[in-house]
Order: sequence, then C-alpha cells, then structure tokens
Amino acid sequence: MSRLLSITVSAGLIGLGMLVWAIACRPLLANPDLNAPVNPLGIQRSPYGEVFAMALQGPIDTYFHAGMFSETQSPQDGREGAAGTTPMMDANPADKPAKANLSLSARLRNLLTFLEQAATVRTNPKPANDALKRHLRRQSEDKLRFAYKLDPAHYANYNSLHFFLTEPAVGTRPQLSPTAAKLAQDTIEYCLKQEHDPRPALTAAAACTNILHLMFNDSHNATPKFTTTQMRQYLQLLDHCIARYNRLALEWELSKSWDRLSPQRITECQERYSFICKIRDAASQTIERIERK
Repeated sequence: MSRLLSITVSAGLIGLGMLVWAIACRPLLANPDLNAPVNPLGIQRSPYGEVFAMALQGPIDTYFHAGMFSETQSPQDGREGAAGTTPMMDANPADKPAKANLSLSARLRNLLTFLEQAATVRTNPKPANDALKRHLRRQSEDKLRFAYKLDPAHYANYNSLHFFLTEPAVGTRPQLSPTAAKLAQDTIEYCLKQEHDPRPALTAAAACTNILHLMFNDSHNATPKFTTTQMRQYLQLLDHCIARYNRLALEWELSKSWDRLSPQRITECQERYSFICKIRDAASQTIERIERK
C-alpha cells in the first residue's frame, strides 16, 4: 500500500510540475524577442553556408528548367553512351576508331557523365502538366529561400529569389512587391556589414537597383507611394555600394586576393559590375524624367 501511495504522489508531483511549466512558458512563447531564427550548427551565414549555397545552384537550376521548359528526351539523345559510343543514327563512321581506342579512365569518365545526365533527364513521353510544373517551380523557390538563408550575399541566389517574388508567372506564392522590398533591404543591410570581400557589395548594389525598379513601377499608379526624394536616396545608396566595391576590389588587387578565385568568377564580377553601372545610369535618367513630369 505504501508503494502505491508513493507512486501516486510521484505521479501527482510530475503532473503538477508539468502544469506549472506549461503556465510559466506561455509568456515566453508570446515574447517576439525570444523567437530566434533556427540556425542548426550555425551553418547559416557562415563560410560553410557559402559553400552549400553555391552547391545548391545545380539542383535549383534542374528544378527550374524542368518547371519552366517541359522537354522530353532520352538520356542518350545527343550524349555519349556508357561505353563511350554515340547512338547509331548520330554516329560518324570516321569517329568509330577514335571511340574504340578510348582508355579505361576515359570510358569511366564517360560513364559517370552519362549517369549524371541520366539522373535529371526527363524520359516521360508526355509533357509535364501545369500542376507538375507548378510543383517544380515551388521546389526551386523553396531551395532558393534555403540557399539565401545560407548566404544572403550570394549574387545569383538573391536575384533569382527576387525574380520569383516579383514575377507572378514564375513564383508560386502570392507575395510580390512588399516581400521583395523587405528581402532587398535585408540583403543590403547584411552585405554592407561584410568588410573583407568586394563581392557582397555587388549584391547590395543589385538589391538597390531592385528597390528602385519597384519604385519606378509604383510611379505608374494613380497615387504613387514613393517620391523622387526617396528614389534619390536609394540612388545615393547604390553609388555608395559601387564605391565600396571599387575600394574593396582595389584592396584585393594589392593583396593578390583575386588570385584565389577562378578566372570564371573574376569575369562574373566584372560583368556584374558593368551591368550594375549601366542600370545605375538608366535609373538616374528615369528619376530625372519622373521629376520633369
């Protein structure tokens, strides 16, 4: 009897403790200041997150291409087979001796290339319907959001996510200008905190051009929300981002830090810088034209 009483008292105390814990936690759950973003292992906005964000570009491109362009083909269409040979209809008889003399390592590379391509090629003879295309675009959008959280300064991932938010024919959620403007503002604030890499400054500059574009679209409404003064403020912020990129790029040149990047990455930075400067000049002319009205 004493043992039963002990178990009953213990169970009552445990239940009372859980009740007190539930009551005490309600104010904590209602406090927005304690609602910290989930960041497992601190990967988001870390060097590891930057690497993962770059690695996600391949899957994102695969889902987006399948969701926007419904192609139907065989894995062997226009590709070399597992043994390093092409289909008979595409084969050139003059090339057969060269194909047959491939080394074992070359054949193995061809096999791996074939398997990689076959994993993503659509083989269904029927084209994708609208529901499947929307699902694939949703997958691309979700992966873009995750990649952005990993590295908000990634130029391509940010601009792609902005494109999904502002284009109703591409995006899958009814979030347009307000969400895109907040995304751009958050990106600017994050990128301008990066002191040792010029590339985030280009991402911040791209975010400024996106905000200006949203303002220009709003100017066509009957009652615009933004004034030309606000437009010029973001134009000045854009100039600040461009100047910041030039300063950090010069520091990288003096320290030979550019040598750590591949020629392709360097060319991307140069093309993005040239494109943003052209957009900046066009934005200045647009503001002047709006002011004349």
